[in-house]
Amino acid sequence: MNKVLKKSLWAALSVVGVAANQVALADTATCTGANCNTNASPLPVVFTITIPTFLRFQIGAASPGVQWTNITAANLGVAPVNANASTNAGPGAAAGSLYYALLSNNGSTATINATGTGLGIVNGGNTIPYSDISATTTVSVGAGINFPPEGGTTVVPAAGVINESGFWNFVYANTLTNLPGGVYSGTINYTVTQP
Repeated sequence: MNKVLKKSLWAALSVVGVAANQVALADTATCTGANCNTNASPLPVVFTITIPTFLRFQIGAASPGVQWTNITAANLGVAPVNANASTNAGPGAAAGSLYYALLSNNGSTATINATGTGLGIVNGGNTIPYSDISATTTVSVGAGINFPPEGGTTVVPAAGVINESGFWNFVYANTLTNLPGGVYSGTINYTVTQP
């Protein structure tokens, strides 16, 4: 047998010997005979699952909107009026409503912040204040979140988790009788913060 072949054989046998040693060092449980079991020396396996901390907030689908096309000369300034249409309202939302969902598992209180852009819901120099918009809440999951007015509202976790979803059904206070006709438009931006 030539020297190169001998060296290769010894190297291969060395690798096999190391592998056999490692197998011998691994946890094993052995028994022999009738009614054999290894209950006396179970082999432990440690399972580890890492759950990421997250915060998820949704209102409607992409760029949702709520509309009132049901203000008439007869009901202007008389009583609150429910919104009668909504666009990109999210799953299961009825006309005039938006789906909302807030999910978090970091264990702390979440604050939904509401910030209106500009002076309010405007048409030229004429303004309806954002405070004239409110909503009732229909709950799907959890205790429900009241529609946040400008400024915001807080949501407290239950057992370290916030899992709230449902629908905000929008209402216009309709207290102003001296508004010039036209389409009024305004945007409130919503964000969520947690410590």
